[in-house]
Amino acid sequence: MELKILGIDFPHKKGEFCQKAKYPFYTVCCFSTPFVYLKDGVLYQGNKGDILINTPENIIFHGPVPNSEHGFINDWMHIDGDDLTRLLQKYELPLNTAFNVGDNSFFRKYMNRLAKEFSSKKSGYEDFIDSIITQLIISLHRAYTKTNFYDESSEKISVVKQAIIKNPGDNWSLKKMSDLSGYSISRFSELYSNIYGISPINDVLFQRIELAKRLLVSGQASVSYVSKACGFNTINYFSKFFKKTTGYSPKEYMHKFNE
Repeated sequence: MELKILGIDFPHKKGEFCQKAKYPFYTVCCFSTPFVYLKDGVLYQGNKGDILINTPENIIFHGPVPNSEHGFINDWMHIDGDDLTRLLQKYELPLNTAFNVGDNSFFRKYMNRLAKEFSSKKSGYEDFIDSIITQLIISLHRAYTKTNFYDESSEKISVVKQAIIKNPGDNWSLKKMSDLSGYSISRFSELYSNIYGISPINDVLFQRIELAKRLLVSGQASVSYVSKACGFNTINYFSKFFKKTTGYSPKEYMHKFNE
C-alpha cells in the first residue's frame, strides 16, 4: 500500500472539493461535520462522525450540506495499491457509502501516526505505514461489526424485555427467554445484562414486584390473588420477598398507599 497524501482536521471552504473527480486510488475519509456525497449519480447526506471509503475510479463528490454557510471538515487520505483491495475483501466494510462506527476517536489517532511516519521518511517507513493502515482497517471492521451487531441484538433482546413487562407473572425460565431471543442461554444472559444493567431473572422479579404494587394499591385484589398473578409459587415466599424488596409487607403496602 502506498500512502499518496493525507489531511487531518482539514477545512474545506464552501465550494471547495465540490467538483466531480476520478482518482486511480482509494479515498478514505472521516467527517467532523455533516456533508453530502455522490453515489451512482445520486446525492446523499452524511452525518458528523461518518466514515466514507471511495474505491478507485469511482466518481467522487464531497461537499457541504445544502444551504450551509460553511464548508465541511474531515480527515482524509489517498491510498494506492492492490494490498488495500485484498484487505477490504478480507475485512468487509461498506464502500462508496457513508457508515458510522459509533466512537470513531481511534481514526484520528491512526491518522496522526500516519502523518508522523509519512513526514519522517525514516528507514522502513513504507512498511510501517502499511502496518498502520492495516490496523486502521481492522479497527474499523471491528467497530462497524460491533455497532451493527449491537443494534440487531438490542432489538432481539428488547422483544423479550417487552414480553416480560407485559406478562411478568408468566413462568419465565432462562431457556424460555433465550428461545424467544434466538440466542443461547449464556449469550442471551450476557446481552440482557449488558443492555439493561440487570440480569434477566432479576428483571423478572423486579417486574413482578412492580405489578404487585399496582395490584395492591388498586384495592381490588387479595394478597393471595396478587401472589398468584405475579408468578410466585406461595404466598409466604411472595410476602417475604415483597417485604425484603419494598420494606413493607403486602398488607402494609396496601393499607399505607391506599390511604
